[in-house]
Amino acid sequence: MAANYEKMFEKDYQKLTEKYDKKSKDYKLLKYEHQLLEKKYKKAINDFDSKAQKKYQPLLNEKEKIITEKEKIIEEQAKEISRLKALLNIDGTNSSLPTSQTPINKKKVIPNTRVKTGKTKGGQPGHKKHKLEKFADNEVNENVEHTLDACPCCGGNLEEVGEICKDELTYLFLPVKKRHHFKKYKCTKCNKECHESIPTRLKEENQYGSEIQSVALSLANEGNVPMNKIRRLIKGFSNGEIDMSEGYISKLQKKASDKLNQFKKDLYKKVLQLKVLYWDDTVIMIDTKRACLRFYGNDNIAYYTAHLKKDEEGINEDQVLTTLADDVKVMHDHNKINYKYSYQNLECNAHLIRDLEKCKNNTSHEWCSKFKELVQKTIHDSKEFISQDQIRFPENYIKDFDEQYESITLEAIEENKTKPKTHYDNEEKALITRILEYKGNYFLWLYDFTLPTSNNLSERALRGVKSKMKVAGQFQNISYAQYYADIKTYIETCYRNNINPTEALIRLMEDNPYTVAEIFGEVENDAS
Repeated sequence: MAANYEKMFEKDYQKLTEKYDKKSKDYKLLKYEHQLLEKKYKKAINDFDSKAQKKYQPLLNEKEKIITEKEKIIEEQAKEISRLKALLNIDGTNSSLPTSQTPINKKKVIPNTRVKTGKTKGGQPGHKKHKLEKFADNEVNENVEHTLDACPCCGGNLEEVGEICKDELTYLFLPVKKRHHFKKYKCTKCNKECHESIPTRLKEENQYGSEIQSVALSLANEGNVPMNKIRRLIKGFSNGEIDMSEGYISKLQKKASDKLNQFKKDLYKKVLQLKVLYWDDTVIMIDTKRACLRFYGNDNIAYYTAHLKKDEEGINEDQVLTTLADDVKVMHDHNKINYKYSYQNLECNAHLIRDLEKCKNNTSHEWCSKFKELVQKTIHDSKEFISQDQIRFPENYIKDFDEQYESITLEAIEENKTKPKTHYDNEEKALITRILEYKGNYFLWLYDFTLPTSNNLSERALRGVKSKMKVAGQFQNISYAQYYADIKTYIETCYRNNINPTEALIRLMEDNPYTVAEIFGEVENDAS
């Protein structure tokens, strides 16, 4: 029985073994088939990717290129918007833009260094009233009687019981038709006829006098009035008696300029003797083209020149900067051409303050405000020390200034590196570099209070011609621009030395202009 079961199980086992072997072979076959199919699939995928890449990659590349270009445009537009916003923020506080050119959407910034006190406008309680004093009896040269015929209340008769006197100071423009008589004589010895020498200003049978010529020149060169309006004004002042032609007024400029040749030569020599010289130039228009008017001088001297271009060639023609001695100090507005010459350069702190304000507006970096406050405080402190008869800052003050200077400039470099980039990054970097490179030129006045802190004197000297450009538009040619420069040199130098410009022009037109020696009190020295 057991033998039968054993045979039966052996038979079943053999069948299962055969079945397993078959399944094992089937599994191996399926495994190989799977491997082959997987290999074939991967090859197909690779082939597909290769074909798809070859077909679609240019489109993908084009898409990426477009996206990159769009992102670049967006970035550039963002910077441009930022730049334009910065331009809209430009005014007199962060640039040299004159108040007259303030954009229409901005409030005019009127330069004013006075501190608000909170007091009301006008005279304060206890302040002495300033008024015209009553004339002395011997000063009165005209009396006007004011009378009444009847009582204004009831119409009754009046009896004089006294008077009330009110003085009035006025000016009358009365044309004077003057005739000069030159007596003729006959010599009893040589029998020749003679007369007093007739001045060249009286060469015509009739001509305009030096006084009215000086009025026309004052209006043209001090008032910056156009030629046609000068004619109208003078005609109006004289009640129609004096009617100068525009051509005559124009020729009057040349006539006055010709009389100033020696004055300008002598003043030029005086300019070269200055120990501290201010200079600046500005754009003027000549026959629709940009040209240049240049100023050299100080508190007592105003020397002007005109050129067709604002360039180094004009500076060389002036022969001022190129001729100065090595010990002269020159104040300017960071014009790098100055560093070609041997004199010592002084940089304008007022321009630096405006540049710092502009940088702050464009970057919002804190260092700009800190450095601006440092400069302004130091200038204010210098005035306090000057009021105490000090000639410079003490060493401990300068040491403290240097420490703050170094700390703020380090902060500036760090902010420029780490803060988000703006359109103004390069300009900010240039400003920081300038402050570091030209420290000695900006702050030499810390060691000598006689040195200026700014070039505002030059800017004020050129402000008049900007008004002339607004009113008159332009000069006809370079000659007329030079006439203006010559006359401006004369009357401005006279004015800076307390000489009435109108009187100076009268003397000029009478061929007796103020000389440089006379203005600066050198006549007596020459005589001795």
